Amino acid sequence: MKILVLSPYTTGQKYKPENLLRGEDCNSPKKLKARIKELSGYNTEGWYHESRDYTAPAGEMFTGPLNTQLREGLKQIREHDQYGETTLDLYFPWYFCRVDGKDNLVNENDIIVPFDTAPLHELEVLEFGESGIPERMVALIEGYDLVFSLLRQDDILSLQRVFEVERAVTLIFLLAKSHKHVVNENLPNLHVVETGSALQKSLRTTNWALKGVVLRRLCEAACRDGFHVFEQVKQDPQQLLEIAHGQ
Repeated sequence: MKILVLSPYTTGQKYKPENLLRGEDCNSPKKLKARIKELSGYNTEGWYHESRDYTAPAGEMFTGPLNTQLREGLKQIREHDQYGETTLDLYFPWYFCRVDGKDNLVNENDIIVPFDTAPLHELEVLEFGESGIPERMVALIEGYDLVFSLLRQDDILSLQRVFEVERAVTLIFLLAKSHKHVVNENLPNLHVVETGSALQKSLRTTNWALKGVVLRRLCEAACRDGFHVFEQVKQDPQQLLEIAHGQ
């Protein structure tokens, strides 16, 4: 089974330079290229110095509690001797911060620069035939058997064209009750597993870490009980909550 995890960007980042990438830098391709070069350690004359290099793989750049918990779970599952036929890939939804300049979703191994996340979550609905982002996300999703979305409400609203059509892939969204309206639960193979304060308290974690804790516990259960738990969750997504509680 091929499993995809879609994770949001977070303000907790490995590097926080004063000159980090900002939303306005993305309005001009020329300016964006220059700013990424600057954050990659090069001055205006083209000289590189390690002390100015703020690049890192995306999986290492985001140090917030959600991604810390998620990465811990992924590390355990990938070190297990059953890992191989079942795989988990981690992707992030936007691409402005990519060092290679590609207009593509960011894999955890792709090199990025640090940036101010807020402007990137104020995007309008991304339509098909314009930026190409929805098309690329659809192509990514349809290469998997099971998709977990840890994305925030604003991310999902921007990408709603991706999630409002029927598809064969099972999509499981972890969302608070107040945010469930951003997806259409009437679509086949689209499911919502409710997170929120009650779950947060029962798992003794924080709201910021909650979704990462749930996925970490799923990975731990797979390592302990066998990788068939992923198929069980695919067939009955609500089992994810039972697994998170250790039941």
